[in-house]
Amino acid sequence: MKDSTLRVGIYQGPEIPQSFRVYAENVWRHLPKQDIAIIPFKDRKDLPKSADVLWDIRSGGGNPPPDFLLGHPLPPLVVTVHGFAPVSLNGWEYFRTLKGLIMSGQYAKHKRERWREARTAVESIIAVSAFAKDEAIRFTGVPADRIHVCHHGVDSNAFTPDSDTGAEPYFFHVSNDEPRKNVRVIVQAFRRLRRHCRVQLVLKLPDKSARNYEKIEGVRVLGGFLATEELVGLYRHALAFIFPSLYEGFGLPILEAMACGCPVITSNVSACPEIAGEAARTINPRNESELLEAMEILYRNPEERWERAAAGLRRALGFSWEESAKCHARVLYMTAGRNAPIARRDELQ
Repeated sequence: MKDSTLRVGIYQGPEIPQSFRVYAENVWRHLPKQDIAIIPFKDRKDLPKSADVLWDIRSGGGNPPPDFLLGHPLPPLVVTVHGFAPVSLNGWEYFRTLKGLIMSGQYAKHKRERWREARTAVESIIAVSAFAKDEAIRFTGVPADRIHVCHHGVDSNAFTPDSDTGAEPYFFHVSNDEPRKNVRVIVQAFRRLRRHCRVQLVLKLPDKSARNYEKIEGVRVLGGFLATEELVGLYRHALAFIFPSLYEGFGLPILEAMACGCPVITSNVSACPEIAGEAARTINPRNESELLEAMEILYRNPEERWERAAAGLRRALGFSWEESAKCHARVLYMTAGRNAPIARRDELQ
């Protein structure tokens, strides 16, 4: 290892959500080009105290870093913040159960209190969007000048367009079916559309959610594991990707769909409009009629679909994992009190 190499201890921890894993693995593979050596660790026992900086990749749902990363003396700590959905949304828009709804206020208060306790030990925050940065300022108390935006990228080798069209027209949605993903509204709008349009709705959801929708006429539910190639095929051949989420810290499926040449309908709230730009049709996710109208326009208007697909392809070109990794590297070097390699040193976002 060269003396100039920055040693970064990366806390992986248990039960990393799939979306966080995709993010982390795509950033990690580009960090060696930035003279950064990765030292993964999973708990207090293997914490690399000799690292130049520690990095917690998994702050989602309003969760602060674990207490054992906040002690002294330890290397300076960077935390990636993915969002604060259960803290920011109304309880019924996030929690599935009556108990969760009843406890939502107390849950949010607890998370805010824990961040107030942790904020002085967090040297820097990487926010995955400008929206996530605003949320971090609002809920963590960490000063804005210590919070830096590093957008995700999209794998341009895997997510690519194809001119072929599917035999049966369909709209497509993929998510974990949390209430904030708004699948209920998607299905309601689709059922209204289905009354006068011959079209299908394909939902990629967890196995436990599939049975809630599989008996609805025109709805095809995919559970289980889906290989990247299969996901790409579903994006490519869809009339449009439907993503009316109530809350996203970033919204990576928006980019994946666009990179595959798939028109996108998404929300005008949280990070969705930031990521989609002008390429998608954006709607109020709490207004079923707006979603229905957008779906009907894309169903009936091939020219609109083509224009949205072309705009999405252009939009996706602006997001790469290599550039994301460079942004991460600048934050990590700065937090460690060192300059990034001269050839890669840019102004922090």
